[in-house]
Amino acid sequence: MNIKLLPLIILTATLTFLTPTASASLILGTGTSALVGGDLTDPENDGLVNSNVNYDATFRSSVEPGFGGGEFAFNVFDNTLTSRNGKWCCSGGNVWVEADFGTDRYILDMFTLSSANDVPNRDSDQWRILGSNDGINYTALYSYDVAGQSIWGSDRFEVVQFSNNDDYNANTAYSIFRYQSTSVVSGTNHQLGEIEFFGTQIPEPTTIAIFALGLIGLASRQFKK
Repeated sequence: MNIKLLPLIILTATLTFLTPTASASLILGTGTSALVGGDLTDPENDGLVNSNVNYDATFRSSVEPGFGGGEFAFNVFDNTLTSRNGKWCCSGGNVWVEADFGTDRYILDMFTLSSANDVPNRDSDQWRILGSNDGINYTALYSYDVAGQSIWGSDRFEVVQFSNNDDYNANTAYSIFRYQSTSVVSGTNHQLGEIEFFGTQIPEPTTIAIFALGLIGLASRQFKK
């Protein structure tokens, strides 16, 4: 071996070892057991399936707000993948559902989306995950747009995971996360099985400012001594 090339070989091997491998929308499996669980909307996994009880977020949607009922929108947060009221099914077009965490802000580290039980034609082929801090201005964190094809293909109750820095890049904290679909594979109906949001909480700007003022005051007192 050429001794002059040895440092280059070692450097290349080191860089290769340190380079992270992208997961690129990881398929976790199918069914309720494939869900990650403990997401931001229900960290304790004790939310009631057909009622808005024990959840850590305020939910809103463009159509069919509520749990249970006629396959209502909030069923995407009920921690289960089943037919009937374990999913959201509605007329297609521009539809959305969101989770609002009030004064708590999070950087979106990861999210999962799951297909429902019904025909794949109802799956979205054009959707986005959006972040907002005022419910008026929204920023796209992840966008999917493949005409006539969903992320699940024909697989039902399939859970797919998307990760920050692998599938998208997010470094701003938000208090609201929204799923929005504007098109389906074919037909007029839209369906979705489940959504899970995971994130790192970031202190409010006012909290940081108060903390900084406290540090300045402490330093000032110590200096006077």
